[in-house]
Amino acid sequence: MSTVDPYAVEEARQQIRALIGEIEQLSRGDMAEADFFRSLLDRVLDAMGAVAGLVWITGEQGTVEPICHAGLQSTGLESPEAQADHGKLVQLLLGNPSGLLVPPRAELSDPAGQALAVNPTDLLVVAVPIDRAGTRAGLIEVLHYPNLPEVESGYLNFLGQVSAVAGGYLERQQLRVLDSQQTTLAQVDRFSRAVHETLDPIATAFVLANEARRIIGCDRVSVLVMRRRKMRLEAVSGQESIERRASAVQSIEALVRVVAKAGEPLWHPDPTRELPPQIEEELEHYLDESHATALAIIPLEKPRPTPVIKPGGVDAVAVAKAEAAPRETPEPIAALVAEWFSSSNFDGGRRARVDLVAEHGKVALSNSLTHTSLPLYGVLNLLGKSRFLTTARNLPRTVLAATVAIGAIAGLILIPAELRLEGKGTLEPVHRREVYAGIDGVVETLEPGLEHGATVQKGQHLATLRNTDLEVALTDIIGKKASSEEQLDSTRRALLQDNKISADEKTRMAGRAAQLQREIESLEQQKKLYESKKEDLKIRSPIDGVIVTWQVRDRLILRPVEKGQSLMSVADKTGPWELEVQMPDDRLGHINRAVLDATKAKGELQVDYILATDPGTRHYGTVKEIHEQAEVHGESGNTVLVRITIDPSLHDKEELGAGATVNSRIACGKRPLGYVWFHDVLSFIQSQIFFRLW
Repeated sequence: MSTVDPYAVEEARQQIRALIGEIEQLSRGDMAEADFFRSLLDRVLDAMGAVAGLVWITGEQGTVEPICHAGLQSTGLESPEAQADHGKLVQLLLGNPSGLLVPPRAELSDPAGQALAVNPTDLLVVAVPIDRAGTRAGLIEVLHYPNLPEVESGYLNFLGQVSAVAGGYLERQQLRVLDSQQTTLAQVDRFSRAVHETLDPIATAFVLANEARRIIGCDRVSVLVMRRRKMRLEAVSGQESIERRASAVQSIEALVRVVAKAGEPLWHPDPTRELPPQIEEELEHYLDESHATALAIIPLEKPRPTPVIKPGGVDAVAVAKAEAAPRETPEPIAALVAEWFSSSNFDGGRRARVDLVAEHGKVALSNSLTHTSLPLYGVLNLLGKSRFLTTARNLPRTVLAATVAIGAIAGLILIPAELRLEGKGTLEPVHRREVYAGIDGVVETLEPGLEHGATVQKGQHLATLRNTDLEVALTDIIGKKASSEEQLDSTRRALLQDNKISADEKTRMAGRAAQLQREIESLEQQKKLYESKKEDLKIRSPIDGVIVTWQVRDRLILRPVEKGQSLMSVADKTGPWELEVQMPDDRLGHINRAVLDATKAKGELQVDYILATDPGTRHYGTVKEIHEQAEVHGESGNTVLVRITIDPSLHDKEELGAGATVNSRIACGKRPLGYVWFHDVLSFIQSQIFFRLW
């Protein structure tokens, strides 16, 4: 007769209690389900000395899937037939109200004796269901070697205690999920209220960017709104203003434009999708600027119409319109950009939260854009805000303000003023000439004292060029001429001194002498031409005047030049001067009409101007010439050159500097004061608004 050691039994109970307590402690932590049940299963198998084990969890669709398992390679469940039988057994055990022991190769039957399931292994199956708040949530299954009945009953009791702990863990996880969902619903409700509070597109974009960042849980949210058929960045979370000239702003606008044109959301990184080259290029450029590791760009289109519910039911026509495919691809009205700087995936429901925010955002932005695009919205909005002006307390102030406004408008219409059109130009002497190179060469020498401001005379030698090719050619001509002359002298001496030469030889030598004479004459002509060409190496002043080119020596000495290249400028500062004013071409009509009126009155069109060298003194001149052709002139755009005659005797000598900046105003006759002040605005309205409406 065997006896049970009470101390061993008590020690085993203490170990079981400690193990249950350890699992209970794990269940109260924040471990994920897979990690918790893996730890639970490892401890159970170790404590029981079992062969294998599985933990089954019921999914949302009612299906049962193993969340973790261990030791299955030793159970004989490799074949498909055994796995199918085991699946039926698990389904039956899951529906059992309590735990159950299934002996090896045993069958489970219904009351009528029909087999329902079978244990396909040579191991004992110990299974206990997991209940969560009275609902079957899973099953703990352990495969063990058969043992004594009381030992197997202990296995079942132990697994029942573990199952209770697992059920408590699942209940707490469910409560955490419900709390999280409740918090999320509250955030979404607050976000929905905030984003629909205003009908101003900019304010809506600002609220959307800042509130969406909390809902999505990302690092930054940007909102771009379609303005004049271009995506424009209007709001960035955490920023009160946007620097339009920043390269990051220009990069995100360029990226969103190409994504919006494609019409599909962009999720980066996304290894399953190959991006078009134009999107990939802009994406790489923006990532270099922002250093984001993940981003989502969602084009926001105008929402489809919602079917109208009538007393008799849903409007079928409205349903058909809502469900019908659009005739053309709708153009996005805005775009939402979510960025992460420390994550590179969209796990944890991030995509769903981005889509949720995008749905609310497109409705709010669509409503605000539709509202502000109504005709005369600005006037109606102003009238709506100005009701307080007509109250009894503010009525006298309103009447006074209206009287002042009417008086100001009447003054702008009735008071005449001189229309003076401004233009910038330079002060130039009338007689000025460029000094050109007459031949290719290198500037070898400049005359002493030749510098900026030096006085020169017409024909004065200024510089000397050196042309090696010309010198070589001239030396060659001189050498050939000398050789020909020596040959001619030798031939002539032979003809005069040698009496033994035959008549034929004399005739040949006479012909040779005549040929050499012609060659000498030709070489002499070539020599004169080269010497004449050599004279072109000497640069001379074309007129009397002053050198007005800055740093002549530094610019020219030992510098190679080409024929026709300008080397320096000479200006006659003692002669007449004029202004060369670049007038924008959109003002040319006023000037031409003023010139015509002055000509009819047998007068000249007056101009007043100031010099940059003496801005405190106003001078006067007359329009001399208006060029017929407009040209692009730097940042001023299309301009027309206007030449203005001035009296140089009215200026100090120090003021007359060639190229000095001039601000001029051309008098174009009397116009209403309002037109004089706002003629540029009126021209813009006529050309950019009225012209397009007509």
